Amino acid sequence: MGLTVPLSLFASQNKKSNQPIESKSMLQNFITSALIIDDKESEVESLKKYLDEQDIWAKHFTPEQLREKTSVFNNRKLIFLDLFLEEGQNEINNINIIRRLFTKVIGNDFGTYGIVLWTKHTDHFDEFVNRIFKSNNDFSLPLFAVSLDKTLYMNNNYEGLLEGVEEKLKESVASSLFIEWNKSVKGGSDHTIKMLYGLLDNDPKKYNSLEPLLYSLALNFTGIPKENIGNYDLQKDLIKSLMDSLQFEISNRFNKIDNLFSDPKKLNFNISKPERELIFSKLNTLLMLDNQNLAQDSPIPGNIYEIVNDSSSMYIKTITKQDKDLNTDPDYKDIPKRRICIEMTPPCDFALGKKKKFSRVVGGLHMDYDPAIKSAFVGENFYTFLYPIKLDGFEKPQIIIFDFYHFQTLTEDDLKDDNSYKIIYRAKDKLFADILQKLSSHTARLGIGILQ
Repeated sequence: MGLTVPLSLFASQNKKSNQPIESKSMLQNFITSALIIDDKESEVESLKKYLDEQDIWAKHFTPEQLREKTSVFNNRKLIFLDLFLEEGQNEINNINIIRRLFTKVIGNDFGTYGIVLWTKHTDHFDEFVNRIFKSNNDFSLPLFAVSLDKTLYMNNNYEGLLEGVEEKLKESVASSLFIEWNKSVKGGSDHTIKMLYGLLDNDPKKYNSLEPLLYSLALNFTGIPKENIGNYDLQKDLIKSLMDSLQFEISNRFNKIDNLFSDPKKLNFNISKPERELIFSKLNTLLMLDNQNLAQDSPIPGNIYEIVNDSSSMYIKTITKQDKDLNTDPDYKDIPKRRICIEMTPPCDFALGKKKKFSRVVGGLHMDYDPAIKSAFVGENFYTFLYPIKLDGFEKPQIIIFDFYHFQTLTEDDLKDDNSYKIIYRAKDKLFADILQKLSSHTARLGIGILQ
């Protein structure tokens, strides 16, 4: 098998230059490539030259050339866009032309980018923003859009253009945050990779150890013994393992965004309560649950299963609380719900191979979230902290309830059978740790009997 050796391995140590290196701005670090869409090539030659001097790769296309293009672009970090691509058409028609072109050449996997719109009229820009950010547009939406007067920069060979864009971006501190974040992630990722290579001696033969090194990192994160790997996707857990280092590097490289969170008037939602709840439910799901790295044939701690077989001992038919039965109480019987269970084997037992083909499982359910439902399930045996969340197949935000009284031991073969237990999610680390801690507190309660 061939060995790919990093070019940096052979790089000689350069002598330090006496010339000071000018630090790049936040925007310059974000922008590595640009796309220019303009119907007049003569007007953009100076722009291309200016961008080249800023070490930004740029290419120009006319609307006709874009219509003839047969494939979508790879990511461009900045798009310079003439609003009036077709003479004789009003701004609305030109914006619709732009939307059609974006659908054709940008698509939905374009990545993060910003738009500089050439226009003299603010009202045109407002109309452009309203239409380009429509949710039904079939292309990746821009990270930001700003308007500039092209003629002001053309007369000066576009000098000061990036500074003008950055000045405009100061009006949107949220966009500035994500630009800075994008730059920090790239820098942190590069440093993390260099750090891993730096663990090995500067000898091409030693790079044969790189794959075993990554394998060890993945195993350490997952905790699955080698003999139990099966078809489990170790590569995804390797990426999660690298995130600890990446998070540290990002925080070291991130430059504070001025005025972020400084204006209290901008920190309140201007949307309805149901809309806000839906946003938070999606965010909670993102933070707490993983629906990507799932393996039916690997019952590991944190796996959440739908109990498909209603004859299973884990299938909760009734939950009694405060003398009310879930299935007979009129407030709950018609609410869509799904019976679930979570694998709760302590990670240390799992990692050390003490599991012995058995899984400790807690039963539960999830249903449409309502504050009244949560208040009905109070007690040390109920875990009711996971709400609101947005789960596939359910229109409304959900609440997940685990009942520690439904705590059993199942064989791994039981959980591998998708006719009985179908894996649907995996609890992320913080959620799993919280459930395990509260389960431990519940099962460890000795209690005392007091005569009264």
